[in-house]
Amino acid sequence: MKENAETEVVLSAQSLHKSYKDMDALTDFSFEMRAGEIVGLLGPNGAGKTTAMRILATIFPPDRGEFSVMGIPHTRAEEIRAVIGALPESMGFPLYMTGEEYLTYMGRLYALSSRNAATKARDLLAVFGLSDAGDARIATYSRGMRQRLGIARTFINDPKLLLLDEPTLGFDPRGQREMLQVVRDAAVVNHAAVLISSHQLEVIEEICSRVLIMNKGLLIAAGSVSDVKQKFPVAPACRIEVSLETTQKALDILARMNDVKIERNSNRVNEFLISLSGRDATNSVNAILQNLTQAGVSIESFMMERATLSDVFLSMIEEAQA
Repeated sequence: MKENAETEVVLSAQSLHKSYKDMDALTDFSFEMRAGEIVGLLGPNGAGKTTAMRILATIFPPDRGEFSVMGIPHTRAEEIRAVIGALPESMGFPLYMTGEEYLTYMGRLYALSSRNAATKARDLLAVFGLSDAGDARIATYSRGMRQRLGIARTFINDPKLLLLDEPTLGFDPRGQREMLQVVRDAAVVNHAAVLISSHQLEVIEEICSRVLIMNKGLLIAAGSVSDVKQKFPVAPACRIEVSLETTQKALDILARMNDVKIERNSNRVNEFLISLSGRDATNSVNAILQNLTQAGVSIESFMMERATLSDVFLSMIEEAQA
């Protein structure tokens, strides 16, 4: 039975490997993406993310392994380029062109007619908030405007696979929200698969249905954000604010408790983030609160801290590098 648009495999990679001289940049990298999925690619600097992105964008071939996009094998790079859109972390522009001229030119490279390319360019400028700057030379664009233009370019051929490296770099919070909505629309409306590489983990946690976490060229974890959190639990933590006059007494009490790590708030000396070092959360918190109140410490506020993807990511990387 033929797969419907929502479950169609867009990208399939098997055992990709890439080396530079004597260094393995990517080892046995395998995964699949389906239409409508938004997947986050995470890892510290040097993890292999950029190498993976460049291979999938057909910038250079893998040393070993294979991948396909929409069933097109990686050996037919020109055909793959016709159905993907790629945003590198750093990209150059012909600064003498206007934004509209640039997008029209890119449309012509994808075999659109002059009229259709110009229409597509104006439509994309509107979508990415650049209509008023369409007639201005790219040399006059701010960093954020150039980032918008670069992302607009990735949509010029209505791609089935989007490869976005740091897509929200240079955006203010409002621009970031708008950008993420465009990405969601591409996945839902156009049934595109979207692979996002970013150091902004809150962005990944907000928008991605799955994450791939890399370290030293290896894929060390994959799954939904909730699955990854369950597989790699982070020690629970709580945030407590005490009255100023009982701050030192609270610190003395907490310092005597085993397996309790205290982080001070540099702006609020009477607020502490307490990591519980893997102990039973309920009993640990109860013991902390009981010891403080029995000693006469006035607790102004208390809140359990939810583990974020950033917490899990850092914990995993530290474990992998140990």
